[in-house]
Amino acid sequence: MSPTFAQLGIPETICNALKHRGFTKTFEIQAATVADALAGRDICGHAPSGSGKTLAFGVPLVASVGRAEPKRPRAFVLGSVDISL
Repeated sequence: MSPTFAQLGIPETICNALKHRGFTKTFEIQAATVADALAGRDICGHAPSGSGKTLAFGVPLVASVGRAEPKRPRAFVLGSVDISL
């Protein structure tokens, strides 16, 4: 059984917002990365489209990074697209 966002250490306010939008259980990529991201570790993940990568990287970012000042980013998310046919 996959852990909940709360079990991974996501703050209650964010868990409530996720639940309100229908996200109650984590996907594999989220379960594998969220705790490390919250601990401040760099994470790298590879998973197919629709597997939950956006929340895997975005939720810990929202939970732990403060508001940035203009022209002073606090985080960087690098994505890639596989265009092979």
